[in-house]
Amino acid sequence: MSDAANSNDFKILVVDDAPENVMLLGLILKDQGTVTTATSGRQAIDIALENQPDLILLDIQMPDLDGYDVIRVLKEDDRTKNVPVIFVTGLSDESDEEKGLELGAIDYITKPYKPAVVLARVRNHLRLREYALRLEQLNEKLELLATTDPLTSAHNRRYFMSKLQDELERVARYNRPSSVLMLDIDHFKSINDTYGHDVGDAVLVELVKVLGEKVRHLDTVARLGGEEFAILLPETNEAAAKVSAVRLLDAVRAITVDAAGKTLKFTVSIGCAEFDGECGGVENILKSADLALYEAKHSGRDRVVTKSSMQAA
Repeated sequence: MSDAANSNDFKILVVDDAPENVMLLGLILKDQGTVTTATSGRQAIDIALENQPDLILLDIQMPDLDGYDVIRVLKEDDRTKNVPVIFVTGLSDESDEEKGLELGAIDYITKPYKPAVVLARVRNHLRLREYALRLEQLNEKLELLATTDPLTSAHNRRYFMSKLQDELERVARYNRPSSVLMLDIDHFKSINDTYGHDVGDAVLVELVKVLGEKVRHLDTVARLGGEEFAILLPETNEAAAKVSAVRLLDAVRAITVDAAGKTLKFTVSIGCAEFDGECGGVENILKSADLALYEAKHSGRDRVVTKSSMQAA
């Protein structure tokens, strides 16, 4: 996304095979942002895809790719499909204008154009672009708030359940198992009671920091509530998931938190459950991992228990 919505420094791409037109438009728009120029359709596409502009002024009649060809390419690419395009052309027939608008152009200026008209229309569309960018940024912030735990910045339960459902559908489609880890901080209530909730919060934050460093980029770490966390491990069978879980135990044991001048160390218990397309749903997956976690707690804490080991027992 462009940061024009913050800086008002818009990026404008002017495309015309006539150098004199490019120069004139560049002069007209020089105070509206950073103006980049292209003299062919292919060059325009390359520039736009590499460094997405906030507005494109596009000539239609060009020797290699005409403006219609260019806008088709831009509208089909996710990087540029939302970039507004104004056709600036000598074609004045209504059918030409209709075709341009149907292809996704937001405006149509015919030559010979009046500089004041070009400037006014560009300003209007840049203003709309600014509003659109601000709305996009706001929506991203709202989505982050809706899917993130405010204390630890881990994903929240809502996000995790959605990811788990997606993974379950993928597992069923490709018939390759994945796994879930459920983690619980050992004696967390005692930490809060002894040192205070601010230290308890610091423990949660440090735990998420370490988990984020130790898991893979494709894994999902989430805080389900309180001191309970879950990790989704795609394309990971139980044996590999247990290896990862044991590695996490070691990493957590190395964490230190300052507690009123004292060094606080803590551990976690982990339940591990592999799942496939026949598991019966996301709630069943979490229940299996949670039962394994309960067994890890019951059998002494600071350990990993897998779903299969419980079944074998």
